[in-house]
Amino acid sequence: MKVMGIDIVKGSPLSRTIPPFYSVVIIDDKGKILYEFIESPLKTIVRLVWEYEVSKIGIDNIYELASTKRDIAKILSLLPNNVNIYQVTLEENKFVDIYKQAMKIGIELNSKPKPLQTAYICALLALNDVGTPIKGVEKRTKIVISRNRSIGPGGSSANRFARGIRTAILCAVREIRRLLDEAALPYDIVFRRGNGGLDSAVFIVYTSSDIVKKIIKPFSGRNLKIVIKSEYSTINFFEKESNRKPIIVGIDPGTETGVAILDLSLKNVFLMSSRDLDKVNVINKVYGMGTPVIIATDKNPPPDTVKKISSLIGIPLYIPPQSLTIEEKERLIEWLRKKGIEVNLRTSHERDALAAAIKFYKSFERKFIELERKIDELGLEVDVDELKLLLLRGRTINDVIEYAIEEHLENEVYHLENTQIQLIPAHSSNVSPCNEKVKSLEDKIKDLIKEREILKARINELETKIKELEFELKFHKNEDNVDKEIIKDRIVNELKENMRIMQNRVSLLISELEQERTKSKTFYEILRGFTTNEYLAIPKIKSLTVGEVRDINKTTTSPKAFLIESFNLDTEALNIIKDSNIAIVINSCSNEIKQLFLEMGIPLICNLPIYTTYEDIVIVNTKEFENRLKDTLREIESYKKDKESKNYIDVTKLLNIINEYRKIMLST
Repeated sequence: MKVMGIDIVKGSPLSRTIPPFYSVVIIDDKGKILYEFIESPLKTIVRLVWEYEVSKIGIDNIYELASTKRDIAKILSLLPNNVNIYQVTLEENKFVDIYKQAMKIGIELNSKPKPLQTAYICALLALNDVGTPIKGVEKRTKIVISRNRSIGPGGSSANRFARGIRTAILCAVREIRRLLDEAALPYDIVFRRGNGGLDSAVFIVYTSSDIVKKIIKPFSGRNLKIVIKSEYSTINFFEKESNRKPIIVGIDPGTETGVAILDLSLKNVFLMSSRDLDKVNVINKVYGMGTPVIIATDKNPPPDTVKKISSLIGIPLYIPPQSLTIEEKERLIEWLRKKGIEVNLRTSHERDALAAAIKFYKSFERKFIELERKIDELGLEVDVDELKLLLLRGRTINDVIEYAIEEHLENEVYHLENTQIQLIPAHSSNVSPCNEKVKSLEDKIKDLIKEREILKARINELETKIKELEFELKFHKNEDNVDKEIIKDRIVNELKENMRIMQNRVSLLISELEQERTKSKTFYEILRGFTTNEYLAIPKIKSLTVGEVRDINKTTTSPKAFLIESFNLDTEALNIIKDSNIAIVINSCSNEIKQLFLEMGIPLICNLPIYTTYEDIVIVNTKEFENRLKDTLREIESYKKDKESKNYIDVTKLLNIINEYRKIMLST
């Protein structure tokens, strides 16, 4: 399904010199934009409707298309018959600001939207059936018969083909004429002759397209096509039937949202639950079933989601005196079942939502029963649900009964045309004069009746004109018409959201402050440890290479040790370490590494406890480090004595010989 939204940009349908231009947006059934343009004339809009096969059109004021109903009807006649036009700002014959309508589908407008944005919002509103449908009142129907493909270039074959198509059109015209004559439908026909038949023909039938389509069906064949098209004389605003039905809505939000809908006569129950229901989906479902008069919840205090939905659509929220227990919910649903209403609950969310709706209904049950009893006693034929709605809006039972009586009396129609006047003469001699008098009075009554009908028609015409002018006046009011409650709710929601963001920010800052306090405390302890010689700082390097060692020596004065992270050892670096009397700290040592450092006479400390680590420095306990260093030096000294006594080969000299040999081989 494709939906179009339009909004006037400049010009006016009342002006002949400055015609109107419109912003146009076309979306699919998922709201994805298929086409948009900032300024398009009306003729382009009509073409786009046919080209994109648009099903719905949304506009915020139908009089932006033309200044009168007759001219709007002419425009509708140019569109496909299946196109539905919605005035999205009209609900129950009352103008509703587009700001408020947009909130029904989850869009909050903080400022006046641009025409292209308004067109997009109108398209979304029409997609969700928000607003009032506008339909043309049919005056007559056209049946167009024409060829369905081009004849092509000239030649004998082309001429024969053209004659065949003209003959087919002629046969179709004869058959349609026969069907219309049999149905006794008045019509005119306009046709264009061709060699051997007809090139095209148009029947103008003076009845609605629904009647015509029962007799003649649209057709599209290989050679010809038959199109049935309505022509409208004026337009009417049709209130959606579902929106006139007042309903009670129970909502139970959560990871899975439950929705229950009751009408005021408890004749229909609708239940639904899903994990995919957000606020916008819930509102769309509710307005698809009817006009909500109350949103009910089973919890006190109510959930935020329910409060937001109530605020968005601008209807009251029912909160029970205290949260309903499971036992009370079961009793409420059993009460409904005893009234003969079938209830199929699938989830606990549907149960909770339904119980909330029933709880609200029962709070008015006594008044509803009394109202129904009095209506039955009076024998009034009125809409009971409408009367119950008046009770919900705060009217007393006596006020509602008087309203029902007034409605009933207004529906009674007295026809003077059917009144028969009979005069019974007292004397036969006066019969003729009396008859003449009666006839004169009857003629006068007929004249008065005709005059009354003319005056009633004139009154209706003027009332219609007044309504149109009032509507246009409402439409052209400025933005001060925005509902103050909606603005207040929007500002409150914005402030709440800002407060939530600030609270999260404050919590984050408090956490960061605690971390900084911990770090400061640690720094303080380390600094105090340095002054008492309790702690020692050791540089940390990735691997033992000449470059790393020289860089550390440049930045650190006489380091006592290095901590290395990997076992990539450079012979030259080891010699520098040995000459500088620097110890090496490694987290874990293998026997081979220990043996190598013993042979080279470099102190190696393994698994030294580390107090804390920074980017390139580790902090250790000075006493622990010195004790471990003394142990390592004693091991080296003992190893040297054993080596001298056993006449071991000097590993350092052996490594130097190997390096010299490598250099000689590389130079050759």
